[in-house]
Amino acid sequence: MVQKIRVAIIEDNATARATIRSHLITMGNLEVSSFSTGSELRNVLRKQHFELLIFDFHLGQRRNGVEWVQALRQADFIRPSTGIIFLTADRMPQTIGQIIDIHPDLLLLKPYTINSLQRGLNHYLEYREQASKALLYLDDGYCDKAISLLEEQLKGALSARLRSDLEKLRARLLLQEHRYAEALSIYHQVLQQSDKVLWAQWGKLKCQFLMGNWPDCQESLDAMLDTLLTRDKAFEWLACLSFEQAAYEKTEYYLDHIQDSDLSLPATRLKTMTYQRQNRVIESIDLLQKKREYNRSTKERFDEFTFELAEFYLSIAQDNPMNNRAESLTQARKLAGVAARSQGDSLVRQRHDYLLAYSYVLEDQGAKARNLTQREHMQVFNRSSANTLITAARVFSALGNETQALYLLDMAKVKSELGEMPAEQQTLQSRLISAEKESGLAHSRADVFNEQGQQLFVKEAYQEALAAFYHALQLRPAMPAIALNMLQTLLVEQQNSYRNVYLNHLVQQIQQSELTETNQQRFARLQKKFPQINEVLRAAANPDTANPVAPDYP
Repeated sequence: MVQKIRVAIIEDNATARATIRSHLITMGNLEVSSFSTGSELRNVLRKQHFELLIFDFHLGQRRNGVEWVQALRQADFIRPSTGIIFLTADRMPQTIGQIIDIHPDLLLLKPYTINSLQRGLNHYLEYREQASKALLYLDDGYCDKAISLLEEQLKGALSARLRSDLEKLRARLLLQEHRYAEALSIYHQVLQQSDKVLWAQWGKLKCQFLMGNWPDCQESLDAMLDTLLTRDKAFEWLACLSFEQAAYEKTEYYLDHIQDSDLSLPATRLKTMTYQRQNRVIESIDLLQKKREYNRSTKERFDEFTFELAEFYLSIAQDNPMNNRAESLTQARKLAGVAARSQGDSLVRQRHDYLLAYSYVLEDQGAKARNLTQREHMQVFNRSSANTLITAARVFSALGNETQALYLLDMAKVKSELGEMPAEQQTLQSRLISAEKESGLAHSRADVFNEQGQQLFVKEAYQEALAAFYHALQLRPAMPAIALNMLQTLLVEQQNSYRNVYLNHLVQQIQQSELTETNQQRFARLQKKFPQINEVLRAAANPDTANPVAPDYP
């Protein structure tokens, strides 16, 4: 007997919901459920799984469909194999761009016909049947097996559309497995046939970003600024590049091109952090207050910005001496209470209680904080957000439980890397670095990442090694052994830079450091093997006659 495909419709309009359901039931082999809100769907997802989710974009006075997909994915309520279809009457470029950013399997614009809906669904079901074994591997955590299977299938005879869908899945999985060059090759091939394919444009950009290839990122983003579908997101990416280079005025310049009312939560967070780095705290608070007011009629979004403002007040308290924290702590507790009010969700309650516990830590009331952490809902972290995990790690570190703090920081790092929005990854990783430093764990964490990078280098997983060394270098920038590891990996990968670390600057930094005898010998061996190092040193010695940038690789 063929197993039925379980489908969930999420649509706030009862008539539209019933109409879609009636269309689907006639197709057969579909087990259809329907929900008016994302909250209803989430409650059911705690107990059962759906193979396909059909979202309306606008869901009344609640989060929109894209926001619900992102939230459910981050909390592991949606399996990797789950299909996503969007229906919307909103043809605004910003809306279409948001939907395309999360890589839906199908997007239909209202008013659609029964035939177009059924054609789209039939194609999705054909694709799902073709990819079923690969999707099963994916759900079981065997991404490498899923990729191998897809590669075999793509050698066979397939329709053009089905081939495109399988290539799209393969590229996404290669990206997930850090095989960036292979994924980039697929995106390039698609864009050679048509440079208007948005999922391939964003896929190419994400590969370039994760490879640390920021010059190419900049070039790709500049090309997207003239298109309404990609303009705001391109400015957000450019702001992220500038923020990590501590170019805060430039970050603000890019974010100012997006209207405050259109700023996503991660982009708003990035802008408030940009203000804060420039000692403009009042402007950070004003922006968050403004975003709360914009979203007062949208409960979940209003609560998210309220939590964000509470966390910001805690950061203000943290930066002040003990005798000058009372007002900020009072504001933080009040706001956290408003955000959690009348919510029975255990994750919301956990977020509130860890913020409260951290406020006690900042007030030197360790006993109160410890009592909060011992509650049952405070011990389960598998669905916790990265922000909650970082706050919890700060609390446990302050209470002397370094083991638990390190465990939570590792979880937060994994979650931060899963974020699909650039500003989300940027701000979470920035908060993670700050937490590691402020908790006194920077040196031990740097050693962990340096060791991970060395193991990855031996396995020739150079891109992953670069990411590990980069994180270690952010925590211990003056550590020559880490800088040497980063330099060697850049040279082996034939890269002139990785994110905001440039090969020529790294060479000069190492040369000017006090090296142990072992590190001196290692640097000499690298100089002998890679003549680029000596070219950089000669350029630094003769700045008037030489190109200060490391030469391109042949």
